[in-house]
Amino acid sequence: MKNFLIGLALTIAVSSPLAAQTQKLPIYGEIGLGVGQTLFGSGTKASLQRALGGNGFDPGTGNNVMMGVYVAPENWHGLGVGSRIRGTFGASVKGNAGDQYIFNYYNLALSAKYYPSGQFNRGVYGRGSFGFGQFTTKRLIESSNTFAHQYAIGTSVMLGGGYTIPFRRTALSLEGEWESASRNGTVNGVGDVRFRSGQLGVNLILSF
Repeated sequence: MKNFLIGLALTIAVSSPLAAQTQKLPIYGEIGLGVGQTLFGSGTKASLQRALGGNGFDPGTGNNVMMGVYVAPENWHGLGVGSRIRGTFGASVKGNAGDQYIFNYYNLALSAKYYPSGQFNRGVYGRGSFGFGQFTTKRLIESSNTFAHQYAIGTSVMLGGGYTIPFRRTALSLEGEWESASRNGTVNGVGDVRFRSGQLGVNLILSF
């Protein structure tokens, strides 16, 4: 998945300027990296313990990889709409028994960014995104050197805000982001379970 996201980012970087010339629309591409703290909603930790076994683990941090495309005509006065994909690849955390837990998740979303200055990609902005994606949790059982997995699929809402510094052909943004997600997965012996999770993160984004 990580290699796919990186490849998609490179594709966007090459194709976006060509698309803008062909369609005569101001199309902006972006790629970014960041770090975030995973958050568990009410009941999620208990549900993961039933699904994976073990205990005493907490959500960890993860590295964010993202990319997006926005259309922002001048007569929209700082508003841009488009799509965005973000993947989070978590660092392992230890449970009480010494087992390793890893939390990865991604989403593909519709997204809108607004710059109060009236010019897209300049100054302070706010962003809202709504998407669909997957949450994957793995437990490495040290005693047997085997993995237990839990998957969940559902929707997520993301809100962000930041500041963009424009350059001649590119722009650089520093962004804070909050995510709330609700995803459903099947737990053996239990049935369908809803997993509520989220993230608080900081991202550095290059636009072109």
